[in-house]
Amino acid sequence: MLKTSTYEDLTIYKMGRSIGKFVPYFVHAFLLEDTLIDTGTGFAGVEFLSALKGKKVNRIINTHYHEDHTGNNHRIQQTYSAAILAHRDSIPYISHPRNVKLKLYQKHIWDYPDGSKATEIEDFVVIGPYQFQVIHVHGHSAGHICLYEPHKKWLFTGDMFCGVRNIYLRRDEDFDRMLSSLEDLSMLKIDTLFCSLKGVVVGGGNALSEKIKYMRNLRSEILSLHQKGMPPGKIRNKLLGREDLMFYVTGGHFSKQFLINNILASQYGKAPVE
Repeated sequence: MLKTSTYEDLTIYKMGRSIGKFVPYFVHAFLLEDTLIDTGTGFAGVEFLSALKGKKVNRIINTHYHEDHTGNNHRIQQTYSAAILAHRDSIPYISHPRNVKLKLYQKHIWDYPDGSKATEIEDFVVIGPYQFQVIHVHGHSAGHICLYEPHKKWLFTGDMFCGVRNIYLRRDEDFDRMLSSLEDLSMLKIDTLFCSLKGVVVGGGNALSEKIKYMRNLRSEILSLHQKGMPPGKIRNKLLGREDLMFYVTGGHFSKQFLINNILASQYGKAPVE
C-alpha cells in the first residue's frame, strides 16, 4: 500500500506491506526537489515506482541502512541512475544487505532489500535552495544520520524520534546513547520533524522536548525503584506493564523488559538478575 501527500515543497510517500486490508507497519519516504530521503519497503516498490513517474530523482539519501529505509534503493538507482549517499558505517550494509540477519517478522514485513551502491555523505548537502547539515546520531543503529535545514527549521530524523512515548527498546538499541543524541538535536531550532514512522510532525521542537522529558523521567523512575530494591521484572510491570503483542510478534526483538535492563546495565555495568 502506498499513499502520497505533500507538505510545502515535499512529496511524502507513506507505504507498507498490505496483508489483506491490514498494514502492520507504515514507513515514510520524502522527495525534496530531486532527492529522496529514504526509499521505504520493497513490498511497496511497484506502487512507489509508479508514483515517482514524471519525477526527477537524481539522488537518494539514506538516514541509515535498515531494510525499511533502503528497500527500494536498487530499483530506483537502476531506473533513475540515482546516486546514493549515506554515512560510511551504513554503506557496507546498503551494499550487502544480507550481512544483516533479519528476524522472521522483519522478513515478513519488509524483507531483505537488493544491494545498491552508496557513497559517503559529506557534512553538508545542498538540495535545490536548501542546505542541510548532516548530523551523526547514535543509539538506534550504526551509521544513522539526521538532516537539518536551519532556515526552514526542518529536521529529518529517520528512526530517532518515532513518537513521544516509546515503551519498548529493540535488542540492538541503546537507550542512553539515543537520549544523548536527542538532547543534542534539541539544541537546534526546530519547527517541523520529518519522521520515518510518524511522517510530518508540526511543532517538532516541542515534540522532541516532550520525548526527552519522558525518557529522562522514565530513566529516573527505573533507577529509583531499583535503588529501593525492586527487581527488574516488577519495575517493568509497574512502569510499562507486562510484555504484550509487540514482544511476541517480534520474537522479543522489541521488549519492555529490555528497555528496563538496558538502562540498568548502562548505570551498573550489567542488568541485575531477578
